Amino acid sequence: MREQPSLRSQGRSLSSLGPIGSMIAATGLWAVSLIAPLILATYTPVEITAGRYLFFGAISAVILVARFRHRRLGARRWARAAFYGLAGNLAVSVLVSFAVQSTGAEVVIPIIGLLPICVSVAGSRHLPASTWRRLFVPFVLVTVGLVLVLTVQSTASGRDARLAWPGAAAAVAAVALWTWYALSNARFLRDNPTVTSSHWSCAVGVATLVFCLAIVVTHRFANRDAFLLHAGQTGQAWPLFVLVTMILGVGTSFLATAFFNRASLALPMGLVGQLIILETVFSIVYVCLYEHTTPPLVQAAGMVLALAGIWLSARELLKESVECGHGFDAG
Repeated sequence: MREQPSLRSQGRSLSSLGPIGSMIAATGLWAVSLIAPLILATYTPVEITAGRYLFFGAISAVILVARFRHRRLGARRWARAAFYGLAGNLAVSVLVSFAVQSTGAEVVIPIIGLLPICVSVAGSRHLPASTWRRLFVPFVLVTVGLVLVLTVQSTASGRDARLAWPGAAAAVAAVALWTWYALSNARFLRDNPTVTSSHWSCAVGVATLVFCLAIVVTHRFANRDAFLLHAGQTGQAWPLFVLVTMILGVGTSFLATAFFNRASLALPMGLVGQLIILETVFSIVYVCLYEHTTPPLVQAAGMVLALAGIWLSARELLKESVECGHGFDAG
């Protein structure tokens, strides 16, 4: 998706903690999206998503007007931005929020952790048979780990295991949809070099904002009773909702992207790929802190197996990329 930095720039970047700190900050902010649905358990996935992207869309609109108002995109590009906003932002966020609230973060976290691996595999068209053989053991570790996590989570919550699968399926659908979005978006930027990534990100944010406003208006009039119930709750209901969705919109969607872009331009992509796994670690820590618990031993073992499989997969794919000089093929 991005050009490899030169060896000299890689060496300079490794001597500085700035880019590494940026990558750590990005993964820490990304992980908030997996704990937010638990914090806002009284709100629906649609409400959480609308709040998040209202903040992100507002920032995007300000930057678009301030920096890119003289650069026109045209109707076809705006239509694509709207589609990406609907599929890559809103739909994925709703699926993840639904999955966390219905199945549990312990199940969703390792599934979402597969994202960089899915993007790597889908973006690499010509992996040799030897690489697939080396990926067999990591994939088995991930599969066994996820089965353990899902089974224990269903038992601990007192539900039939079959009832946990809708949330798990939603998480898998979110991974598949975002994988498609990442590769399609990369192909668009490659085919349209006159559109910078910053300009395009703001355009997608503004398009998402339009959808969010439509959702808010529709939800306000279609669910007046539920809306008034939330508004009438005492204590921290509304302040907490605003705070968490602001962190999601400003931090997870906007700042995390800026941190990631800085890190990916300064650090070797092999290091960036391995640091992405910190998102899963941050997510686990957040859930444990929020719930004041530690996962059962079997579930913890499952998460460790999944984490190890993800890390080993990333290492094998990055090794293949370095040996063969391949990058992601967004086409």
